[in-house]
Amino acid sequence: MISNTFKEAFYFFRKNILHLLGYTFLLGIMLIVLVQLLLPLVFSGHDAEELTIETIKPFMQLMNLLIKPIYTGGLILLIYSLATEQGKNILNCLLGGLLRWPYMLLANVLTSIVIVTGLMVFILPGIWIFSRLFLVPYLVILNSQTPFTAIMNSYHYTKGYSFKILSDIVLLIVLLMIVFILLNVLQILTPFVVLFSILLFQTLMYVLFYRHYDILVNTKTPSSLTSTSIE
Repeated sequence: MISNTFKEAFYFFRKNILHLLGYTFLLGIMLIVLVQLLLPLVFSGHDAEELTIETIKPFMQLMNLLIKPIYTGGLILLIYSLATEQGKNILNCLLGGLLRWPYMLLANVLTSIVIVTGLMVFILPGIWIFSRLFLVPYLVILNSQTPFTAIMNSYHYTKGYSFKILSDIVLLIVLLMIVFILLNVLQILTPFVVLFSILLFQTLMYVLFYRHYDILVNTKTPSSLTSTSIE
């Protein structure tokens, strides 16, 4: 059964899909250009023929670690701007993500360590921990909280809420799998189509998380926190 939260998030996503995907693809293009500029510098002692996926994999992982906080922060600001009709453009949101980069980087590292530790102990604890900490980037970006404060507050706000967020995530994963199956049946499951589909669903996921953030802020937090509903 599709929850009202999921329906609201999907409606918002569909209504603002051009703005959201415009941001996603702009960041993607900028990242590709940046990688192309840095590769010759990082691997200056290697011939082009020597560069393989395994060779550049550590470099790409480092780039993802450094760039993802900016991307996530900017996307959260864009979603918030669209939800509150503030009219911020993509570059302003990206700048906001850049300014909060140190906090988002630390928050990503801390939450990743906790979640991965839970997964190593047993899969279910890791999944449960994720359901308790998914608010962290939203609290860091939208409420200017420190990573440690955001982690503690996220754990507090999501008490008794794990099933709701996990059920929506499962639904999102099922929909993605159905899309891949259909694309495979239609024989159009090309690398570009796969990448586009993943970006599409990833963006929807951030919208969905924002909707849950909004609900939790409205119902569980004091007036010192600000939020608005996605309508």
